[in-house]
Amino acid sequence: MKGLFINNKKAKDSIYESGLMTYNCLALSVKYSLDYQEIDIDDRTVPTGYDFYFFNYHPLTLQWLDASALKKNLSLCISMVLEVAPNDPFVYCSPRDFDLYCVLDPTVSISNKKVYAFPRPLEKTIIDLPTANNPIPVIGTFGFATKGKGFQHVVDAVNAEFDEAIVKINIPHGDFVPGSKEYADFLAKVCRERAKEGIRVEVTHDFMDKEDLIKWCAANTLNCFLYDRNMPGLAATTDQAIVAQRPLAVSSNDTFRHITAYLKPYPECGLKTSIDGSLPAVLQMLNDWSPENFTKKFEQMLEENSQLLRQRYKPAKAPFVIPLKNKSIFDTVGKRYKKYKRKFQNLKLSSLFKHDDSKYGKEII
Repeated sequence: MKGLFINNKKAKDSIYESGLMTYNCLALSVKYSLDYQEIDIDDRTVPTGYDFYFFNYHPLTLQWLDASALKKNLSLCISMVLEVAPNDPFVYCSPRDFDLYCVLDPTVSISNKKVYAFPRPLEKTIIDLPTANNPIPVIGTFGFATKGKGFQHVVDAVNAEFDEAIVKINIPHGDFVPGSKEYADFLAKVCRERAKEGIRVEVTHDFMDKEDLIKWCAANTLNCFLYDRNMPGLAATTDQAIVAQRPLAVSSNDTFRHITAYLKPYPECGLKTSIDGSLPAVLQMLNDWSPENFTKKFEQMLEENSQLLRQRYKPAKAPFVIPLKNKSIFDTVGKRYKKYKRKFQNLKLSSLFKHDDSKYGKEII
């Protein structure tokens, strides 16, 4: 049995990285072989004749793709679902476009034969993790500059429990994050200003590869994420924090519902308590969400749908060019929008900065 994993083109975003993590887990199987391809609006031709196709479909990175045309032209079509509301995997994708849905949320439990709840696709690391023997507590947090990440809450929490500490915040600039540089600079300013005497805030904007990010997390006394956003999806930032095998603290926000199944959230469990007692839960998550368990779940899904696999198989023919949504619009506007979107986004964001900082903070932090 042979499959093709289809990801969006390489980009500085968690959607692409989650797709790559998923592929690296699934490629471990000996029950099928899995090829890999990246696509975008200008490069969307895929070979035919595979037994199944696994799409890292997301309405942001693959917004141009007409998903309704896939099942008519390809064998069994599977979608990875990254953005999930509590027990609802169909907030950003249609329940009709794909044959099966691999939902990266182990808390999902619904009676739909198409839907399979998967653990997080944590990858094993072979790097030597640094030892975090910090004489002064180092609290680390990171993420793209999007609304609701709660970086300022981490500073407030450290203020409340420590007289001396270092807060490390890494806010990289994302390819799919409008005006990310300006907003990242604004968040850095807010966090520095909130720190009391004795608390040092260090803000960086490095886009790190996974190994460097894991090392960064492993060097911290505690990795802490206090989101307050209201949107579908589980936080991906905790994946590398768990692989780093360091103490962890999260808020009670829905984006951490997979984490709070293992440990109590902040402020029910304070930062000092998390430093002393959260590591066993982190190691349990690392075991439960191993690449082997992820792959085993996928193999089980294929086995349970073996008849559907046979029914949906289409033999190899000419390569298939994935059609576009609203083709006429994308053909005429798509490239122009791609060329100028950063300029338009920066102009739009700059207009917000004309307002008072406090008002801007309330609206966007």
